Amino acid sequence: MIVEDTIQGHWVRRWIKAPDFDDDTTRVHWIQAGRDYADVRIPAKRPAHKGASCLADLSPSALTDLARAEGFAGHITLDGDNCTWHREINWHGTPDGVDVGAISFDEDGHMIETGVLADYAELWVQKATMQTTALRFSDHGYKGVLVSDGTVAVLGIGRPSKPATKPIIDALNAGYVPDNIDLLFDGVHAFCRVADGLAIAALATNPMVEEHPVLSFRDNTVIWRKVGFYGDAEDVVMQLETILA
Repeated sequence: MIVEDTIQGHWVRRWIKAPDFDDDTTRVHWIQAGRDYADVRIPAKRPAHKGASCLADLSPSALTDLARAEGFAGHITLDGDNCTWHREINWHGTPDGVDVGAISFDEDGHMIETGVLADYAELWVQKATMQTTALRFSDHGYKGVLVSDGTVAVLGIGRPSKPATKPIIDALNAGYVPDNIDLLFDGVHAFCRVADGLAIAALATNPMVEEHPVLSFRDNTVIWRKVGFYGDAEDVVMQLETILA
């Protein structure tokens, strides 16, 4: 039987295997703190964007490659050995179904997640065990979750009402950029370094924000440096749901 304490901490995925699919190169970070979690998945193959001033400068095929990323955040519920990840925020919008995995551990202490409602298996390796914390914040129609071990964090910010992005990706696969392309990149999911009250993106669904601060803290508010598809940037002040000590 799995309990919350069993899966706390920072996990990286070594591989995923499914029928006709095997991936051991995508960079996946998941951090769990109590019931709260955040998860980001950035493929190793990414289009060159040097010289581009914003995402709008990229071709449909390059945007298709970026759209293979994933990011979600929310809370978990446990039932025996099964864990359900409730995606309160999902970069690709409304999920296709419920995300449920059966959790077990191999002789090396690595976590094995086996799909309950889908046919897949994943191997997860825990990074150095450190206490984790989660912050939740919201405003302007967005919800955010930052889960951190004090040195690194996984961040998810998005609209809970975001529709499924599949029609946008279908258009990109067909070779054209649809008028609502900015919806795909609305919000951000990132693996970050944290220090001095800043979260600096190391990997992100929008590569244009990488190596820049995406989140800062001031007077019990969170300031999100929002960068849009066309390069427009603004500081979005969001209210913490729990007050910093």
